[in-house]
Amino acid sequence: MEIVLKGIWHSYDNQIMVLKRIDLEFKEPGIYVVLGPNGAGKTTLMKITSLILRPLQGVVLVEGVDFWGLDKEKKEEIRKSIVYVHDKPILLRGSVRDNISIGMKIRGKIDEDLIDHYIKRYSLAEVQKRSVHRLSAGQAKAISIIRALVLKPQVLVLDEPFVFLDDSRARILVEDIVDIVNCGGKVLIATHYVHKELRNEINYVIELVSGEIKSVVKIH
Repeated sequence: MEIVLKGIWHSYDNQIMVLKRIDLEFKEPGIYVVLGPNGAGKTTLMKITSLILRPLQGVVLVEGVDFWGLDKEKKEEIRKSIVYVHDKPILLRGSVRDNISIGMKIRGKIDEDLIDHYIKRYSLAEVQKRSVHRLSAGQAKAISIIRALVLKPQVLVLDEPFVFLDDSRARILVEDIVDIVNCGGKVLIATHYVHKELRNEINYVIELVSGEIKSVVKIH
């Protein structure tokens, strides 16, 4: 799935521009890392690219078509291929397993075997029936990531994905990110630094400063 941003501007108050003159292409499969300090506009850029947030100005093209010009049904169909994971885990009331399966429930099909696979892979078997209110920050983060992975997105968008993860889970996440790319998908990562586990896997680095693209570098 190709996503192209053309002439994107955004403001939350119609006064201060959070993003300015953004032109970006996410066409090839790969890992795209958006680097920048806090307040650079990384989260806003990721939400616009994820089709969650409509920009104040500009066009978001999906497979060459203006996404925000489509009807509601077509938009929802496209959104099924893109999953966004917030920097801070957002968990719902219930158990670990309830939270992991929520996206599958919404889409009408729960794959228990796939859920079991990721619960074991991320060392959550012992807490899978526990209330989310009794979890560590690292466990909560892993759950929010697994909830995205079980949906098998074509485009996975991660905002500060390594925050709260221990080294073991970080390595596993990088492996899963690489698997998505090897299957022809894209992974977009917003962060203020490149995690050591990710450094050798990145395809593109996009530098964002004060809401503007300063550079786009293809690594490999």
